[in-house]
Amino acid sequence: MNHQNKHNPSSKKNKNARLIALEIWMLVFYQEKKFDDIIKNSIDFNKLDKRDKAFVYLIINTSMRRQKQAKIVFNHYANSGIKNRNRYLNSILIIASVQLIWLKIAPHAVLNNAVEQAKKYGGDKQSKLVNGLLRSMLRNEDEWIKLLPNNSVNLPEWLFKSWCSLYGEETVNKIVSLAMEPPPLDISVSKKISEKEKETLKLDLNAKEILPNVFRCKFNGPIESLPRYSDGIWWVQDAASQIPCNLLLTKISKHFDNIKLNELKIIDLCSAPGGKTAQLFDNDLEVVCVEKSLSRSKRLDENMKRLNFKPKVFIENAENFDPKFKPDIILIDAPCSATGTLRRNPDIFIKPAPKNLDHLIETQDNILKNAAKILNSNGLIMYITCSLQKIEGERRIEKFLKEQLNFSIVPFYSDEYPNIEGSVTKEGFIRILPNSLNLGSNDIGSGSDGFFVSLLKME
Repeated sequence: MNHQNKHNPSSKKNKNARLIALEIWMLVFYQEKKFDDIIKNSIDFNKLDKRDKAFVYLIINTSMRRQKQAKIVFNHYANSGIKNRNRYLNSILIIASVQLIWLKIAPHAVLNNAVEQAKKYGGDKQSKLVNGLLRSMLRNEDEWIKLLPNNSVNLPEWLFKSWCSLYGEETVNKIVSLAMEPPPLDISVSKKISEKEKETLKLDLNAKEILPNVFRCKFNGPIESLPRYSDGIWWVQDAASQIPCNLLLTKISKHFDNIKLNELKIIDLCSAPGGKTAQLFDNDLEVVCVEKSLSRSKRLDENMKRLNFKPKVFIENAENFDPKFKPDIILIDAPCSATGTLRRNPDIFIKPAPKNLDHLIETQDNILKNAAKILNSNGLIMYITCSLQKIEGERRIEKFLKEQLNFSIVPFYSDEYPNIEGSVTKEGFIRILPNSLNLGSNDIGSGSDGFFVSLLKME
């Protein structure tokens, strides 16, 4: 498909979209800056119109996912290879190759901009190199597919080795193949609206109900523009992310048979952005929210106001929070490496091994210890991470149970929620991989984020 007219940068004197994409890529790839932070503060990016902003997003996100494959292809056409130390040249060629191979942008537009960029940052010699290399690529387009290695080559080596040892190479290949495309949009719909309203909303969104009260649709625009946004009857939440609280609701009704559900005291220890909190409120439960980050707590507050929920929010550290009462249920959506969100956060493809993993593990242990300290007798702790690293999931619970002898696992069963048959472990945990859920939604995108879920009870 030819996108020449759609994606040609503006003819204004301002920097064009491809040059801005290059400058952003240099910050994201070489300085490990966060993409969202860069564009929020970029004067040049924010001067772009809506179409060009979307184009920059597309270039950067695809480059994150495909940069290793792109380098293999363009280096094939370089006489002596492109040295890694030549950062601008590599970046120009990655972005150009991504546009040609995967985005199918009109070749002359890609080539002209790449040559101009090479001249700007490397002079005539590099502009001639880029011109010759890309023209050689274009003359041999039929070779590209043969040169491309498996998608998994794009993973950082540490992550590929880790996942292969945990889940096997075949599963890793499936996870990465899903992550090569942007994720669909999942929406949790309030149970308080009528079936008629729900059906109307589904039609308006052109969505499919993939799980109870979970809609999936393809959408790339501002969330605020979606139907009934201001009515607060739905919130954005990945399909897998809403499973833990639905399982918790099932367990609550069985575990607390002598207490009215609306009298239960519940704390969400790591609340923002609030999807799981919203689920509990939507089921008429009262929740006290704890969030360490001021900026994230503001986002939580905004989300809760739109949904017309009014939680009490404490801006405190979950590792030592003292509520001055004994909660019956504590929800811990723990800070983690978030490797299960690879598809949603493609910067994971270009990140080195996390330097703070030991600190994250220590934080997870401390939050669990504090939860055990403040929990009411016969209470429940649900521990969740969106990491695929077992050291942040299964190993944390194993350590906790060795130290807290008055706690035991409340096992999950495959009949307690749809489509989790393959995700229940022998210990009774839930381990959802990004390719696990059989959502039957190939027409609008498959897959989900990855999660670990465990439920513990105090004896």
